Amino acid sequence: MESPEETAVAAANLAFYRALEARDLSAMELVWLHEEAASCIHPGWHRLDGWSEIRRSWENIFANARPWSVTYEDLRVRISGDVAWVTCVELLAPFGSDPEDGAARMQATNIFARRNGRWGLLHHHASPTSTGGSEDEDQPVN
Repeated sequence: MESPEETAVAAANLAFYRALEARDLSAMELVWLHEEAASCIHPGWHRLDGWSEIRRSWENIFANARPWSVTYEDLRVRISGDVAWVTCVELLAPFGSDPEDGAARMQATNIFARRNGRWGLLHHHASPTSTGGSEDEDQPVN
């Protein structure tokens, strides 16, 4: 059973993915904390530091990308004080296609911080998930 805090963090996370799917910069601005401490690592990119740099990246992505659908699975929410982190698997597929068929799968970590009672995104990091192979191949060797 989720606590009210976990529900609030999950809602903030969902708002991020809805803004991403809609390619809505105004909605994305509402999700993020506008702080210099904010950071973002898009798949294959270097780390972006500070809200202004992150905002520019979303503006460019939204202006230049084809429409897509975005969902996620395997959502996990953890909270410690005024910091929460969410891990999930993102599924990005060209708009109109079946997300289960040919979707890009990304491992994602989203870190939220509570400011004035509101959870805002402080860090987003997504990286491609390997496809194919057995689960044993993905396990680290001890």
